[in-house]
Amino acid sequence: MGSSKIFKLFGAALERLNAYMVSHNMRFSPVREMVLEQACLLPQPFTATQLVEACVSEHISQGTVYNCLQVFVDAHILHATERQRGRAAIEYELISGTQIRMQVICQKCGRVSSFRDPAIERIIRERKYSNFNLQHFTLFVYGECRRCKTKKIEE
Repeated sequence: MGSSKIFKLFGAALERLNAYMVSHNMRFSPVREMVLEQACLLPQPFTATQLVEACVSEHISQGTVYNCLQVFVDAHILHATERQRGRAAIEYELISGTQIRMQVICQKCGRVSSFRDPAIERIIRERKYSNFNLQHFTLFVYGECRRCKTKKIEE
């Protein structure tokens, strides 16, 4: 991701965070801003462990990072998805206002592959939602990947 795109994402995320903090009577915290900056710099999606490791150089504690993650999810800055990759793990990803994300996820090995389907996009965008204005969407399709299916056949 280019630095101008990261700067743009960080600016939009910081704006959303500030609006959330004002509306929930929370005080500004430079530490939250640093954690948010680190989240924007990480490859997407990322785990809490990756964010904790990125914040070590800033001397930010693990507990603070986990608290910030919850605030960012509540503020709709990050999207949290539970994945099964050997064991349950939560992955976080920045929410951009125009993002369309479609992924197939293997329930056996946790492999994730992104795809685009213009027909599905069109159906979702053209559908009328009462009292609702669509901004972005995420579609997860769960199943078994070819590798896991082949392993099962060979066994």
